[in-house]
Amino acid sequence: MSGYKRTGKFQKKNPYKDRKEYKSDEIKKSLTHRARLRKNYFKLMEKEGLPIDKNEDENEAESENDNKSESRGNTRREYKKPDSKKPMNFAERAKLAKERKDLNRREKLESIKNRREVMAQRSKEREFKKERLSKKSRTGQPLMGPRINNLLDKIKSEMK
Repeated sequence: MSGYKRTGKFQKKNPYKDRKEYKSDEIKKSLTHRARLRKNYFKLMEKEGLPIDKNEDENEAESENDNKSESRGNTRREYKKPDSKKPMNFAERAKLAKERKDLNRREKLESIKNRREVMAQRSKEREFKKERLSKKSRTGQPLMGPRINNLLDKIKSEMK
């Protein structure tokens, strides 16, 4: 019995294959529906006596097909170049790059300068605070006045 292959109506169907077939059927239906609509549109245009330009409609159909393929996941990005601008030559691009580098360098220098100023200001404040808190009485005991004032300043800054 090991060499026997089961065939017949009791085989299982592959559900993924069914989904694939269903999807392809849906696509076919939508394409035929669109073709039927286009055909009816042309008939209506003929009845009304309006000029028919099939090239424009075919281009529209192609763009719809492109949009449909993009929505299915087969996306290809098309990068549009600005038409109004002329392409820059090498010298203009080099000049622009140099200006950007100079601007970035100036900004970095300014931020470093500001940071150093802030650090210097904070170190001065720390030194001043250290001097006040390290004051001693005649007997060598620390003065409580500056310490209490320091605590009050901390509380006031937290309240803001």
